[in-house]
Amino acid sequence: MTDHDMLNTIPLLKNIRILLLLLIVGFLFPFPVFGTGVVINEIAWMGTAVSPNDEWIELYNPTGNAVGLDGWTLAAHDGTPLILLNGTIAAGGYFLLERTDDETVPEILADQIYTGALSNDPGEFLTLKDSAGNTVYEVDGSSEWPAGDNTTKDTMSRLGSGWITAPATPHA
Repeated sequence: MTDHDMLNTIPLLKNIRILLLLLIVGFLFPFPVFGTGVVINEIAWMGTAVSPNDEWIELYNPTGNAVGLDGWTLAAHDGTPLILLNGTIAAGGYFLLERTDDETVPEILADQIYTGALSNDPGEFLTLKDSAGNTVYEVDGSSEWPAGDNTTKDTMSRLGSGWITAPATPHA
């Protein structure tokens, strides 16, 4: 091996060491370092056919890792609701927030109960923040909700990066 060949292998060895270090860190800390992937997935801002007060919000975790929500917040920019989250959202799982009591979606157990009404008109600007205060997801319904129907009680459901009006599907 010539001196020139030796010099060319040094950057390669350095890159291999960096790659090994990243693999070790990834093994020890399997949760994503940048962003959690958790999204606001569905909002019944209009309530249900039983009561307009039966509002609910669903979070979704599309990642392959569970995410601890302790210390997270979901807040409207006008201050109501302000939800201090706790619990865990499973990998590929849903987290159902029901307003006031667990009777909002009677067939499904709420993951957390919250207080404070969502504004129907014009809507809300909602921000989901992690325990470090980083914005994880936002929904801008400040001028009007992007989807959902107050008459039919069809919810605002996330589809890709947008929103559609669809029949309620909590935890699905």
